[in-house]
Amino acid sequence: MTHRRAILLAAAFMAAAVRASAELVLESVHWQVGRARAGRVASWADVKILEDGPPKLESRLRARLVLKNRGPQTSEGILLRYSLTSRLTPAGEAAAEGVWAIPFLIEERRVPKVGPNKVVEVPLETSPGLELYLRRLSRSGWWPDRLRLQVMLEPRPGERTIQILEDALEVKR
Repeated sequence: MTHRRAILLAAAFMAAAVRASAELVLESVHWQVGRARAGRVASWADVKILEDGPPKLESRLRARLVLKNRGPQTSEGILLRYSLTSRLTPAGEAAAEGVWAIPFLIEERRVPKVGPNKVVEVPLETSPGLELYLRRLSRSGWWPDRLRLQVMLEPRPGERTIQILEDALEVKR
């Protein structure tokens, strides 16, 4: 009987260790724009509203995700999946109600590792897919008034929940 109890206790401790090591949390996301000079972005600035308007964006747009490991062990091989969706309005009508379209950009980003009790900021790129999409929209007479980003932490074996984080960015015209 004691042998059986020892096996059960060992299994319980291993299950607890797996749960403790997999404590990744999608903390927050914020948007950034950068002006391109000579093909490269010199610096990025946080924004709440995207000021560029039709017919194209003058700056590059990206999101920065804050990923936190609350566990006592290093987490490795992290996969983030993200999508970008726009709320469309006719380009000439300022007061028109927008309609959410289907996602136009679906990407993934790998993070090699996050140390125990560490926070990592992960850039999520939107170019050149966003630029192409906006050019096509502008030609058809539409423009987004909001962009919505959805980020998902790829689930791992043994996890019980799926983490998803959303944020929307207002686009001025």
